[in-house]
Amino acid sequence: MITLRHFPTLLIYFAFLFTSIFASFCVTAEDELLSQQEVVKALNNLIVSVDKDYLHEKHREKMTEQITTSLNQGDFDGHYQFHRFKRKLESLLYASSHDANFEITWRSGSENLGNVPDRVFPSTIETQLLESNIGYLGIDGDLFNEHAKSDIDNAVAYLSSATAIIIDLRSAGYVDLDVAKQFLSYFVPTGKPLANLTLAHNNTSLLVASDTGFKMGEKVPIFVVTSPFVAGSWEFVAYTLQQTSKATVVGTRTMGLSYLSTTTPLSEHINLVMTYGDLRHPSTQESWKNEGVIPDIPCDATDAVTAALELAEKRLTTETIGN
Repeated sequence: MITLRHFPTLLIYFAFLFTSIFASFCVTAEDELLSQQEVVKALNNLIVSVDKDYLHEKHREKMTEQITTSLNQGDFDGHYQFHRFKRKLESLLYASSHDANFEITWRSGSENLGNVPDRVFPSTIETQLLESNIGYLGIDGDLFNEHAKSDIDNAVAYLSSATAIIIDLRSAGYVDLDVAKQFLSYFVPTGKPLANLTLAHNNTSLLVASDTGFKMGEKVPIFVVTSPFVAGSWEFVAYTLQQTSKATVVGTRTMGLSYLSTTTPLSEHINLVMTYGDLRHPSTQESWKNEGVIPDIPCDATDAVTAALELAEKRLTTETIGN
């Protein structure tokens, strides 16, 4: 018979059991043995992927030669625990390219990945109409599913009558480049250049604002709120709006990642993350690389929405007096 005096012992037992189960789950990902067949398959597919999609021309040939040589010399013979394979291959990729953006990640075997991250955080899009009819649009998490474009379309449409817009990107995660381009297109005239995109083998294209059916008013003030967490395609949004004088950026410098990454499955359990594209301003050919998007109004990220709201109210008051 179990009594209250057994309760502490039971707690310790269940805590130990939970820890053991959790530890065994973690071992599955980190210490799973990769067969020789899977290792060879992954390396051969890596060579193909790098040759086809890797951005930096000057490193591509050296990398593929180095991986081929390692395979032929038997450097990767035998079974490998995943974490050992990851560490060894990432070191090889960095040594031959000096590109720290390569990453080998675990995959479940059932994923169908393209340019999406291997770890996904559910997204929410928050919209509010605040005092003085100031619109608030907050992005939280990753936007990559098939509903992303329609979700953004509905959010911007809801705020279409706002007298000013605050775009809160502080907690924004991954977003597909095409979705980011659509987002920009609500605020930029159709056909206006947004960025030059460079892909592998020096293939370049000009990204232009698309026809979104409706546009935000030309005179509607826009305030983009940033944090050090903002990266990649959302930096593209903030930088482009700032460079077209459409927005005031409020907050802190962003991460400074102008390169675009893709996640490619190499085998049942192995993914490759690598750089596939570079975005630059269509006129100046500059970007936010390394420096990040520099705010017009620097302030702590936790205070940035309040600061943006005060700026919006002040701008609207000034315009009302002027009229």
